[in-house]
Amino acid sequence: MKFIGNYKEWIQDQWIDEILSSRGTGRPGEGKTPDSKEEEIEYQKARDAGYNDKSIYFWMFDKNNVTFKINPPFIISKYHWWITKMLPGNFMPMHIDPHTLYEKNSQRYWIPFQDWEPGHIFLYKDKVITDYKAGDVYIYDEAEALHGAANIGYTPRIVLQLSTHN
Repeated sequence: MKFIGNYKEWIQDQWIDEILSSRGTGRPGEGKTPDSKEEEIEYQKARDAGYNDKSIYFWMFDKNNVTFKINPPFIISKYHWWITKMLPGNFMPMHIDPHTLYEKNSQRYWIPFQDWEPGHIFLYKDKVITDYKAGDVYIYDEAEALHGAANIGYTPRIVLQLSTHN
């Protein structure tokens, strides 16, 4: 992952307040079912490892369940976004984002809404990302890279994720 800059001033306190006070969609249990061959492969890989796709491992927010809009100043192409909230004990199994396999020229961005705290874990390939600050923007070296996350800390963990594409 490459650090491309900090945009903390762009993040609004009301976004964080809304995410912290809202439920979101429990994923994967309340989320959509796989809608592509690539996504079904990821779900099957998780099921084979013992994950239950009816359980809730984290909370997801997007344009359909928040009152605000995300218009990142560092993106100039088509994009879609989602926010993940991990409460203490939540996690996201290692995976590849299936849409990156069929979207043309996909780029992935990772933007934490809070400063790093012990127990807030993001694993990209074989690297654990720590000591980040709220608003730091990272771009994946490879959009289709294996990654996962967990919160074994004591406070919620909130991260914005963006995917650009043609």
